[in-house]
Amino acid sequence: MRPNLTPGLRVARVIVGLILLGLVPLAFVGPCSPLAWLGLVGLVPLAVGLTGY
Repeated sequence: MRPNLTPGLRVARVIVGLILLGLVPLAFVGPCSPLAWLGLVGLVPLAVGLTGY
């Protein structure tokens, strides 16, 4: 089965993943919000974008 991921979509997923991962430091430095831990969800689009699957 061929992956259905265009190069533009791969770049978009990497960017979204990095933005979401940018929320994680807020859990340690900024306002200690439980929502900051949702930044770890950014690992999923980042991994998909980097691997292409």
